Amino acid sequence: MKILMISMPWQGLDTPSSALGILGQCVRRNATDWAIEELYANLRWAEHLVRESKDVITLADYQNVADQVFHGVGDWVFTSALYDLDTYKVDEFSEFLRQRDVDPMVPAAMQKHARKFIRALAAEIATGPPDVVGFTSTFMQNVPSLALAKELKRLVPGILTVIGGSNCDGKQGPALHRNFEQIDFVVSGEGERSLPALLERIAEDRNFAGIPGLSWRDEGQIVVNPPAQGALPFAAVPPPNYDSYFQELEKSLFQQHVRPKLVLETSRGCWWGEVHQCTFCGLNGSNINFRSKAPERIAEEVRNLAERYKVLDLIMVDNILDMKYLSTAMPAIAALNCDLRIHYEIKSNMTREQLSSLKEANVLYVQPGIESLSSHVLRLMDKGVSGAHNVRMLRDGEDLGLNVTWNILYGFPGETEEDYRTVLKKFATLEHLQPPTGAWRIALERFSPYFEGPVQGFTFRRPAEIYDFIYKMPRDQLYDLVYLFDTGNQGISGPLEDELKQGVEEWAKAYQQSTLSCWTDDRGRIILEDRRASWPQEVIELDDVRSNVYLGMFQCAAREGIRRRLAESGYVVGAEELEEILRYFVDRGLAFEDEGRYVSVALVVNPYRRKLVNGKEVAAS
Repeated sequence: MKILMISMPWQGLDTPSSALGILGQCVRRNATDWAIEELYANLRWAEHLVRESKDVITLADYQNVADQVFHGVGDWVFTSALYDLDTYKVDEFSEFLRQRDVDPMVPAAMQKHARKFIRALAAEIATGPPDVVGFTSTFMQNVPSLALAKELKRLVPGILTVIGGSNCDGKQGPALHRNFEQIDFVVSGEGERSLPALLERIAEDRNFAGIPGLSWRDEGQIVVNPPAQGALPFAAVPPPNYDSYFQELEKSLFQQHVRPKLVLETSRGCWWGEVHQCTFCGLNGSNINFRSKAPERIAEEVRNLAERYKVLDLIMVDNILDMKYLSTAMPAIAALNCDLRIHYEIKSNMTREQLSSLKEANVLYVQPGIESLSSHVLRLMDKGVSGAHNVRMLRDGEDLGLNVTWNILYGFPGETEEDYRTVLKKFATLEHLQPPTGAWRIALERFSPYFEGPVQGFTFRRPAEIYDFIYKMPRDQLYDLVYLFDTGNQGISGPLEDELKQGVEEWAKAYQQSTLSCWTDDRGRIILEDRRASWPQEVIELDDVRSNVYLGMFQCAAREGIRRRLAESGYVVGAEELEEILRYFVDRGLAFEDEGRYVSVALVVNPYRRKLVNGKEVAAS
């Protein structure tokens, strides 16, 4: 028997599907009577768009739509195929996008090609039909998958269809099953054991009771099996196999235009979220329990993937780094001695020494989940860090040459205008550090504490308006199916929102021409060189006391800690004088302060090393 597993749009073109890579191996190991094939329909769709539009629609257009998760653009594009129409709600959805400053022209053009693509792909599959077609669905893969499943059922009525992935978690899976007859089975939760078990039962023509998290039909009646008891141990998760992706890419029109990256999963869940789930975050779904891969497996899997596919870019798709890897997996990866470029999501209060450990292992891209520079707003998020910690992360990341990706979130119940006006005044202090990618109002996500606890501030909620343009179903069914919800705005609004977004844009512009560096002279005094866009360009020499204070702020410190350091160094400084020194550093933009915690913001350089300032090589001292 044969199963065809499909990665539909809008999977990224430059990465294989982690789900296909892992589940395919599980089937090969645990359902040995089944042959398995994998199809990257996302690559086929991108080719179809470019070819049918005669290069008017481009690869960049594909990626732009793939990034529009919170507007549901990718799902809407395939509604014409799902409902077997030339177009669907084009005028209404275009107006919806324009109101959100999104150009609807390209999505509208794409929708005209969707039905033809789905029909052609289904016809190709039907020429030698598999027994089962499996779909993995995350974010905007629902409607493309439903459309193809429907057309396959029309062409080959006996074909069986199964879908799983994060879009099927919790209530979403049974709701998907209830409302779309073209889907025979839905797997909710982790599929490593459930999918092979399902295939074995199909082959043996046995009842499907007892397969954890499976929705199925028994003589026309929908049956929803209880979910698995406990999280899947990582020992049961095999290394991924991405042969089919690279074979498909090699045949693709885009072989010379796509720079592939590998994907590896080293943990699931969130160790911080187990005890302090961030109030806005629903990404871990119904299973936030943290578990991680045995450290000794990781370097071997990294090496095997890099050697097999001749690719050095690697995205770790974990929601948070397992901190024990700093002393286990990271040294082992560093010992591989190859020029990897690894991405990890990390906690934003990691120290410089811990970041250095990552850098030595070629973790060059980090996403620390900074989200805000206001300690008050960070407490509302339950982040467990301060604004000063986040600035230290930005400074150390810049200093170590890491690419730090972050953004600013707002719209939290309890935040104040003063929280943001205070932070806005400090942007100029930080303009030599990597800016946020944007400032965004939080969405109400299923599984988040804000969703699960309406009393926290978001009492009113309804399925997000985007789904009005995508699904034809009763509101109560839609409520169970979707991930995003509309709710009343909380926190800041109006002109201050615009100021925040403008401030982020100005920071990004200033960053390109700003440096602030410091070093220690032969007397142990701090020398600062300021070449930031918004500040006087000068060299500042600090005296012994101020040098001591500045060094005392390096790790983040309160006044008492700075005063204690001064005393231990033999300096007697009164409270008033210390306050004057600290105020100088803050007002001059040499330090960041929030709620009485201070952190120095200058980058540390070696005075004997030459460096670039405004694109020109100059002596560092």
